[in-house]
This record gives sequence, structure tokens and C-alpha cells, in this order.
Amino acid sequence: MYQEYPPCQLLAPYIDKYWEFKGETEYDMRYKILPDGCTDFIFSIEEPSQPLNGEMLMQPYRFYFVGPMRVYSELVTRSTCLHMMGVRFSPCGLAAFARMPLGEFTDTRVNASELNVLFDDHFAEMLCEKESLQERIHIIDRHLIARLPGLQPVDPQIIRATDLIVQANGMLPIQQLTDKLYIGQRHFERKFKHITGYTPKEFSRITKFRYATRVLRQMKGEDMQQLAIDCGYYDPSHFIKEFRKLSGSTPSAFMALPIPEDDPLTYIE
Repeated sequence: MYQEYPPCQLLAPYIDKYWEFKGETEYDMRYKILPDGCTDFIFSIEEPSQPLNGEMLMQPYRFYFVGPMRVYSELVTRSTCLHMMGVRFSPCGLAAFARMPLGEFTDTRVNASELNVLFDDHFAEMLCEKESLQERIHIIDRHLIARLPGLQPVDPQIIRATDLIVQANGMLPIQQLTDKLYIGQRHFERKFKHITGYTPKEFSRITKFRYATRVLRQMKGEDMQQLAIDCGYYDPSHFIKEFRKLSGSTPSAFMALPIPEDDPLTYIE
């Protein structure tokens, strides 16, 4: 079972959501984690699992950092029960709390204790020992709110840029974006990647893809020609190729999945 919870008002500018994935599963079941323009700290509450094509073993009472992803990644279960909790930072949110160039963590997943950023092993253990998700969220809220007075300012132009890209569903040309912000393109792209982990073009691409997944979930037919146009793609062939690359699935197969549209963990047979 997957659930999402909004952050408190004070943290809303920085945290996109808290999420929990908990329940019985099958051994060696594969999930696809879709890129969404955000970054996550993931806490393994109980059972171990092996994600990301065997690159990393998730152990109970440990936590992991998943950087900005440009394509889907896999989670492969190594037990019959899975319990994880995530703190998902908004595209510019983590930059306010941590002086880490996210451009160096694109497409990476690491044991977060190696980063020494925001949380440590003691915090992860304390979190996992709590009985309920509400208790864990309260602890994280308190932990992050205590750091608000010392936050470093994030360039408002970059925040504005991510807002404009999201508002346009990823379909705003970069030249028009820089014109709106009155900023040089090369300087803008360098700062954007440092703060978000993406180039503006990559972030737009993922935003457009996420919009397409929402549209697909609402479709009753399979008019790929119209869908491609509505979602800003050149033609159905380009749309299908792009969708497969980012999700690991064709649009038709994705439509058949009985998963809520906002679930980032998607099982693909």
C-alpha cells in the first residue's frame, strides 16, 4: 500500500511530500520508480530489499539518498514484505538545507550516511523505532524546522524557473524561459543544474513526461496522435520512444496498470 502525506506549512516550500510504501509483496517482484524532478531520502523501516538492478542493498534501520533521476530505476524485492518511508524534496528544496552540488548526484543512489547531510545513522534508527508514520513525520518535521533559521537562500530566479516549467507542463522553450527571467542562457543553465541536479532541458523533459502520465491515466481511448500533440511531442512515434525510455514501458502498457497515477512505484510485468 502506498500513501502520501503533505508537509507542514512551514516546510511546504521545501518538501514536496512524505510517502510510505508498506505491505506484502512477492519475492523478486520488480517495481519501476519513475523520474519526477525531485530528490528523496528513503528510510528502510523493516524488511531488506535490493533496489536499482542490484547496485545497492537496502537494510533495515538504514537510509539512502536518491538523486535527481533522468530515467526510471528498478526496485527488486528480496523479501515478501516491504516497508519504506521517503522524504521527497521539491526541485529546489534540498539546496536550501544542504550545500551539495546536486549536479554531481544526478542518476545516483547512495547510502546517505556517507553524505553527512541532514540525517545520520542515529536519526535513522530513532525514526525506524517509532510505531507509526505520523510519529516519524513529526520527528522529521521537528528536525527540519529547527534548521529553518540557518537556511541558505536559493536563487529566486531558479525557483521561478522551475515554477514556470511546471506550469507549462514542460513545454516552455528554454529561450523563452530565459527571456522571461532576463538571464543569460549559459549562466542560467549552470546555476539550474547546480541547484536542481538537472539542466533546464532535462527538467522540462521530465516535467512533460510526468504530465503525459497523468493524461494517460485519464484517457479512455488510445488516440496516440492527439495525445502526442496535447503533451508537446512531435508525433506518436517520438512520444512512444520517449515514454519507453523514461518509464521502461510503452504508453499502452502503462495505461493498463491498475496503479494510482501519483504512485511512483509502478510494477511492470
